Amino acid sequence: MMRKVKIMFNISFKIFENDGAVEKEINGADGYFQFEICDETYGILITENIDEFSVSIYWWLNYFLEAVLILKTENYVLISDIEKPKIWIELLKEKSLVNMSKVTADKPEGSGAIETKEMPNLIHQYWKDKRISYEILKTEVVNKTKLYIEELKVLNNELNKDILHLESLIVEVEK
Repeated sequence: MMRKVKIMFNISFKIFENDGAVEKEINGADGYFQFEICDETYGILITENIDEFSVSIYWWLNYFLEAVLILKTENYVLISDIEKPKIWIELLKEKSLVNMSKVTADKPEGSGAIETKEMPNLIHQYWKDKRISYEILKTEVVNKTKLYIEELKVLNNELNKDILHLESLIVEVEK
């Protein structure tokens, strides 16, 4: 008898408070960001706060929200790991499923953190085609971003433009 494999996608983060954040910056933008898909993990999440390992939680969640929004109408999105020169997370939608892969590709002059076309010299040299449903991806991204926003509101003015931006993206995704 075959057992059904549990489809899994999970986002985790740990905020580093930045008491020295100037007024226009958002306190809590950086920290650890990690996601797990099926049997693969991307990012780092450890108990000690080590600045060298911190990344922008804000931008990771922002880009995942944008990718989920794009996948409503299109079938292909690349999310750039802005911390690494040639690493992208590739999302390929087929009907109600999304295949996620960690790939290397060039980041040509003028390319953004989110792309909807394949980048030059794209190679699947890491994990490939980890499959989840679009709804699971969307729900996890939205729920973890809402949790992140709640934590940001404790550290910042609720009307901070970056918080408002994430909230407006959630509204678009949930339409």
